[in-house]
Amino acid sequence: MTSEDIWSKVKAHFLKTGDVQKQGESLKIMKKMFVMLSKGNYVVKLPKERVEKLISSGEGLPYDPGNGRIMKEWVIIPIEDSDKWIEYASEAKIFAKTLAK
Repeated sequence: MTSEDIWSKVKAHFLKTGDVQKQGESLKIMKKMFVMLSKGNYVVKLPKERVEKLISSGEGLPYDPGNGRIMKEWVIIPIEDSDKWIEYASEAKIFAKTLAK
């Protein structure tokens, strides 16, 4: 299964809740993006400390949107952990809600 196939399932899961909007290849809540598929990579927005922990443990990879700058609150979750993609997106959704207030 490709990352695009799994991403389709993640989108379907969150879009049925009614409080999530789709914009391009990202999902938003309260106008705040919390998860996206970027260049085939599954990327979630989490607190900086959580991102650092995921990267240092090997569970996540640094995210560079293509400008040579690593985003501190975004992390790539590899396809090998796609069984946890919805779980990570749920965590990211909660974080995005705190930023929208």
